Amino acid sequence: MAVREEVVAEHTAAGAPIRQSSLWRDAWRRYLRNRGAVLAAAVFVLLVLYCLIAPIASPYDPYEVDFSQAYQTPSWAHPLGSDQFGRDLLTRTALGGRISIGIGFGATIAILLIGVAYGAISGFVGGKLDDALMRFLDALYGLPYLPFAILTLAIFGTVNFWTMVVALSVASWFTAARIVRGQIITLKENDYVRAARAVGARWHRILLRHLLPNTLGVLIIAIFLELPGVILGEAFLSFIGLGINPPNASWGSMAQDGYQAYRVHPHIIVIPSVAIATLILCANFIADGLRDALDPRTRET
Repeated sequence: MAVREEVVAEHTAAGAPIRQSSLWRDAWRRYLRNRGAVLAAAVFVLLVLYCLIAPIASPYDPYEVDFSQAYQTPSWAHPLGSDQFGRDLLTRTALGGRISIGIGFGATIAILLIGVAYGAISGFVGGKLDDALMRFLDALYGLPYLPFAILTLAIFGTVNFWTMVVALSVASWFTAARIVRGQIITLKENDYVRAARAVGARWHRILLRHLLPNTLGVLIIAIFLELPGVILGEAFLSFIGLGINPPNASWGSMAQDGYQAYRVHPHIIVIPSVAIATLILCANFIADGLRDALDPRTRET
């Protein structure tokens, strides 16, 4: 009797449905096992929420000037102190973070859109067109990044959110184009692409339906790899006086304001600098964790 029950249990286990998995579910599990990446993602989300919520919840007007409260040191009333115009730095830092992070993501998305379109066409078509596009891209690599951004702002003649996005993305999409081209060249040799061609699928359907979705993991990683460079570029332009105009602020313009009085009131430059460094470190850790999680060759131990 015991032997029969054991055989039945064996057959039941053998016939039980196998739990299905997917690349994204496996990637999520691998990402959660990377403690550094999880901590960086949590800090990143908290920083973004702080920038979104703090200006709304704060009792202080970030644009109100009160010279009687100028250069206040950190206290219960002003946890991060106040600037030279008496504005609360806790609120002002959150407001500047909105602009810095917004410009960072806006420019990064623009970089990926241009890079994906350029690289996908070059890699999918191949041949002489691919050679011509890549040689043109090699020539563009000689363009200096920040001087070209400064020149772009000078051409526009005005500095606002959108002109900063254009200036920071116009000479930054070259690496994204190369990454996408390499992925497309590799993927288009797979059997499912040959099968799609055999049944008469148009080239744009193959590209949009089969090839580009399979580069999504690489593009997600590219977003967090490009974000630190864009935010540093915005901070540099703002620090030299070519950023967002007052009374608006970004972390770069706040650091530029603090530089003028850093010997007497160092906290004014330290606060935006720490915010920039925290965001950049979190983005790098997240990109590193995503790279390990989305790599199908990674094996669980």
